[in-house]
Amino acid sequence: MEQPPSPALPAILSPEGSGFYNLVRGVLRIWCGLNLGRIRVLQAETALVSGPAVLVVNHPESFLDALILIAAFQRRVTCFLDRPFLRGPLRMLAARTLDITAFEFRDEAWPAILQFSQETLNRGRLILVFATQALRHSEAEPAFAPAGAEIAAKADVPAHPVHLFFPVPPSRMSELLIHVDGPLYASETVPGNGEESSNRIRAFDAAIRHACRQNPFRLQPEDVDHFLVGVEGVMREDFAERWSKRPNSKQKLEDFELSPFLVKVVRELNRSHPGRLAALSESLESYREARRRAALAILRAKTAGPWFRSWWRRLAVWCESVAGFPVACYGLLNLLIVWLLLRLLGLLRRGLWNATPREWTMRTLVALACYASQIALAAHFLPRSEAGYYAPSLPISGAYLLRYLWLLDHRTRVVALGLDKQPRFQHLRRMRHRLVAELKRDEDRYAAVSKIAH
Repeated sequence: MEQPPSPALPAILSPEGSGFYNLVRGVLRIWCGLNLGRIRVLQAETALVSGPAVLVVNHPESFLDALILIAAFQRRVTCFLDRPFLRGPLRMLAARTLDITAFEFRDEAWPAILQFSQETLNRGRLILVFATQALRHSEAEPAFAPAGAEIAAKADVPAHPVHLFFPVPPSRMSELLIHVDGPLYASETVPGNGEESSNRIRAFDAAIRHACRQNPFRLQPEDVDHFLVGVEGVMREDFAERWSKRPNSKQKLEDFELSPFLVKVVRELNRSHPGRLAALSESLESYREARRRAALAILRAKTAGPWFRSWWRRLAVWCESVAGFPVACYGLLNLLIVWLLLRLLGLLRRGLWNATPREWTMRTLVALACYASQIALAAHFLPRSEAGYYAPSLPISGAYLLRYLWLLDHRTRVVALGLDKQPRFQHLRRMRHRLVAELKRDEDRYAAVSKIAH
């Protein structure tokens, strides 16, 4: 009997396992729905219909990702995690409840783990193993998913690459996507005589690596190159600022280039954690946009004209902006009917200032007609003295409103941009330092995983 779908996680396959396991997994799904939003599993309907299989997750290993995948699949999943990710009493309790097994590849307990995985697969279950995320630092290609390849090869079951798109702040995406690829068989990928050997398992591991490199969530190569060019520009700016404080430094900005290790890290992020690279790309684009606005503000201030270099003219702009605000509000109130008619007649399609002479003539006629109607109504309902004051105030306040709008756009805004220059530069500096620190963190992480210095 098929379990009803969860509101946050769509039902993919019939559930397996004990009632207590399903209860804990149901609580986990509620937690994922409240904290992570919607989770969608793609292609699982055709890839994991039934039977045993090994899921090789093409994503950096973590305890949280294991919980998410256990909650996402309707079938019971036995997850293998490295021992460092299961330290602590709470994690150990969750591991016992949700069928998570700690292991170390090729240690003294590996034969027992291999036997346990064989028994699990013989019962038609799913086993989930994370791929390693090591970078190549020698001529030999590092193993990609040796545990998953050996388990699947010895049991003669399919291995399915699993890709995650995990949105990372400041990314604006709200969906966590899980894509399950088609099956890979050791017997089909690397034909043999039935005897498993280390060479055959390495060849199967290479086939799994090749399939995982085709991550459906990855950025296109030209987008990655564009990102690297932008990162190089940001780092040049950061180093130029730091080296400017060291007058005796022998380093020159023209000698700067991105380290090959950082390029490798970015390309590896694109293959294994595209959500992280997407978040870094959004941060880079936000910095570029803020830098563009700052450059436009400086250019506008420099090309404002002689009035901007006169302090008393800038002071006069501020004084008129404050003192003229009530008159502009009165003019706006009187022009509401005119504005509505102009909108209905389509005479404001080009904006307020961009209009043809014919459109300006039509606008003037509409405004005069509205003024005449308003003055006639005032003369009918108000005393003559009040109507006499009201009549000339209409065109004067309307004309001053246009003047005030021009003042805000061409004077007040320019003066304000000139005052906001230092805070804007500090904001750009913080954005740049934050982006460089995030890239440094990714470098350190992959250096620790690959056990190399950079």
